[in-house]
Amino acid sequence: MNGWTELDNDEQEEIWSRFYKTFDFKPSTTTFPAFRIPTPFIKFDISNCNADDLIRDFEVKLVKVFQLCTQPGEFIYALDWQHECYKVDPRLEFPRYAPWRDDNRDWIISIYPDGDYHFFLAADFSWGILGHPWENTIAVFGKKFIEGLLINPPLMLHNVLQQG
Repeated sequence: MNGWTELDNDEQEEIWSRFYKTFDFKPSTTTFPAFRIPTPFIKFDISNCNADDLIRDFEVKLVKVFQLCTQPGEFIYALDWQHECYKVDPRLEFPRYAPWRDDNRDWIISIYPDGDYHFFLAADFSWGILGHPWENTIAVFGKKFIEGLLINPPLMLHNVLQQG
C-alpha cells in the first residue's frame, strides 16, 4: 500500500500558511536564508551530493528515522513548494513511480531539493528536514529527529555548515 496521500487544496493552503508563519519563510533564489530553522538544528552543505547512491542511502536511513520519530498511524508532511504536497505514513511504501514524473528516480517528493524547496515535517512541525535548492543545503531540526538521524548518519550529510 502506498503511504503517500495528496493534500487537497484547502489542506495545502492551511499547511503552507502555517509553514510561512512558523518558519518565517521568504522564498528566494538569491537571498539566504529563506527560512528560520528552529533549534536545535544542524545545517549541511549538499552541493556535491546529488549522486543517486547518496540519495538512496539518505532515503533508506531517513525512513528509519521517520519511523523512530512517529507512532503507528501517525503521518508526516512532505511539502514541495508550488507543487502537490502530501501526508505520508512512514510505515507504508515510499514509491518511486509516479505517472506524471519523467524520471521516477526519487520519491514522489525527493528528499534532495532538486530545483524547489522540499520539506519533510512532523505533523506538529516539531522536527523535520528543510531542503533549500539554491543554497544547496539541508537542515535537520528537532532534538528527537537529530538524535535518530545520528544513530546511522546518511553519507550525504557529512559537511556541517552550521549548528544551533
